[in-house]
Amino acid sequence: MPHERFFVEQPLSPHETVSLEDTEFHHLCHVMRARIGDHVELVNGKNQLAQATLSSLAKHHAVLTISTVANEDTPKPRLILAQAIPRFNRLEYILEKATELDATEVWLFPGMLSEKDEFSDNQMKRMSQLMIAAMKQCGRLDLPSISFKPPLLQWKPIEGRLLFGDTSPDAPALAKLDLAPSSPCTIFFIGPEKGFDPKETLFLKNSLSAQGVRLHRNILRVDTAPLAALSILSQKLISN
Repeated sequence: MPHERFFVEQPLSPHETVSLEDTEFHHLCHVMRARIGDHVELVNGKNQLAQATLSSLAKHHAVLTISTVANEDTPKPRLILAQAIPRFNRLEYILEKATELDATEVWLFPGMLSEKDEFSDNQMKRMSQLMIAAMKQCGRLDLPSISFKPPLLQWKPIEGRLLFGDTSPDAPALAKLDLAPSSPCTIFFIGPEKGFDPKETLFLKNSLSAQGVRLHRNILRVDTAPLAALSILSQKLISN
């Protein structure tokens, strides 16, 4: 993936101009040291990739003129990571890697054993920036969405294939599971650092009809489990 790729939050059309500001402007001018006439790529997280030329530079923004736009029309399987909120430094890593591993959505909810249940404005901005940077770096053109959900015991039944990380020795291995391609979405639930409370595990099984699966012979940490689950699921869903 070329490193001259920049994010703009708007539709992209040939022959139109766009403005880069804030973080993207800083990276263009002070990291890449771009000059008038340089060619760059633009993405908007909506499956569009544009070729553009730097037209003008001002003190706080740059103007680029779009030459061509390519649209990625192949839809991805809906792959959702439902993550009980962990500590923020671990969540940063999870969001970055979930973007790289083709999660289409991330659902965050306060687990009964979570140590945190809300975020500051700066943390919210940081989460968005991390996922945008990961999208640009890994080459994907769609940006995963983040949704905030209520505590698990308040959830209503959900349509789709629901799975959760289960440390029970008799839980089937996710890698060996046969996933039928007919489900509208796949949702994988992962607990916080201390795992799910027994009440949450029962709720997943009995009320949401989620299936417990084993990710590895060892117990994985909260920031390792999503990587293992998404790595396996993204490959399985693509092959189906």
